[in-house]
Amino acid sequence: MVGTIETQVAVVGSGPAGLTLASLLHKRGVACVVIDKFDREQLLARARAGFLERRTVQLLDRLGVSKRLRTEGLPHTACEFRCDGEIVRLDYTDLCGDTPSFVYPQQEVVADLLDGYESAGGSALLGRPVVELGTERGLPVVRCADGTVVRAEVVVEAAGQYGPVRAALPAGAFTEYDVRHGVRLLGVLAQTPPFAPHTIYGQHTDGFAGQMLRSPDVTRLYLEVADDEGLADWPEERIWRELDGRLALSPGTLRRGPVLERSLVEMRTWVVEPMHLGRVALVGDAAHIVPPSGGKGMNLAMADAADLAAALGRHFRDGAIGDVGEVLAAYSRRRLADVWQVQEFSHFMLHLQHGPRPGTPDAGYVEALRRARLFRLRDDPAYARAFLERYMGPELAPELASDI
Repeated sequence: MVGTIETQVAVVGSGPAGLTLASLLHKRGVACVVIDKFDREQLLARARAGFLERRTVQLLDRLGVSKRLRTEGLPHTACEFRCDGEIVRLDYTDLCGDTPSFVYPQQEVVADLLDGYESAGGSALLGRPVVELGTERGLPVVRCADGTVVRAEVVVEAAGQYGPVRAALPAGAFTEYDVRHGVRLLGVLAQTPPFAPHTIYGQHTDGFAGQMLRSPDVTRLYLEVADDEGLADWPEERIWRELDGRLALSPGTLRRGPVLERSLVEMRTWVVEPMHLGRVALVGDAAHIVPPSGGKGMNLAMADAADLAAALGRHFRDGAIGDVGEVLAAYSRRRLADVWQVQEFSHFMLHLQHGPRPGTPDAGYVEALRRARLFRLRDDPAYARAFLERYMGPELAPELASDI
């Protein structure tokens, strides 16, 4: 359908953050429309992260879309660090109780959210690129390539750092932090079962190596690579050889299988402040990017969505006092406090996993500090418990779920 649509909230982007926001608004009786340049098939073909914090799992439970997650996802109950033959294994159940985080592919989260949203009557305009963000009578208007016009009281950018709404906002309205950490990873998705039922972080003189769970038959693997190396420098034989060596595995421990996907990942931090401008709000990667070290990106994005949905629900449905600009400003303040805490944890994880490169100033001192932190996790239960509480993420705040 091409025409003009009037709504209260227009959500641009149908990833985990956009669909979580739209689903929560719809349940709260707030009129919303989701718009995305990708069609359904394209959305579900985009394999991304797969670690779900406790609050994310609880949020999906409350939305009623966690059935497949609970039956097909992998409970994430431990992580392990390997360094010079030393193994430091941290068990969540022993230290933090029996509320697990989960491993469940992001594209499956999107599928479940989209099915739940559309089956409940939610409106999604898929396969319609946004080409312009304008204003009419002081309210934002989104125009799509096919001629569809969406008029809303609030527009939410949920399509990432380079989303069309984010690109239309003046750069001078934001304070931007963009940090490159000097670490590059080769990410590999392989058709092979994990060699251990939990996450493995391996430190080695040749660089980091890691195993992240995805499913019983598919495993995400990482290798730290040099700045001047490309994908062509990493044939499958070299990938498997380096994984065996860096993770100190005995021959045959890691079963070799077809490499389904390879990509290079630069470890990067990016944050903008504030997370709104006028009647436009930013969620997820449109406002912040964390290194994948702690698996926090999708979880942080969905936490943004839960907070914003609760705030807009109070504003539109309950008639809360204050204009929408004040609502979005308060949302930005709350979320940035959480964003920076997650940034700090991801920074800690980055430097716990990756040692200094040879020849860098004070490399020996920095490496000694890294090992001291690692062995404190081994020897100090209180320190390990505090670490795992942050690793697993907090419980879902009651005020974000009380009315859904």
